[in-house]
Amino acid sequence: MILLETEDFMRLRALAKINLGLDILRKREDGYHEVRMIMQTIQMYDVLEMKRVRKPGDFPLSVNYSYIPNDERNLVYKAAKLLMDEFQVKGGVDIHLEKFIPVAAGMAGGSSDAAAALVGINRLF
Repeated sequence: MILLETEDFMRLRALAKINLGLDILRKREDGYHEVRMIMQTIQMYDVLEMKRVRKPGDFPLSVNYSYIPNDERNLVYKAAKLLMDEFQVKGGVDIHLEKFIPVAAGMAGGSSDAAAALVGINRLF
């Protein structure tokens, strides 16, 4: 959900979710499990701020907690790099992630943040 948008800046809300139901159907050949879920978003969210910069290919990521990676291990970084590389985006973007969703709690914090990064990159460029 977009909170603020200008020509060169975006602030996005990445909502958390809870599982109301979760069934593990089977283990796939790739080691992951096929699941069936019933999910509901809740009013807990991370905030992602993105500012377009002139330096091509640059997208430093800052985060509000030192234990959260700010490099290629972070899904926000991976999503931004993937989209910018795939579509040969000429500019760069400064990204700041303000985490409020608990890490590794199964509340979709990382994937929701990555989705917000894709929305932000798409709209900025």
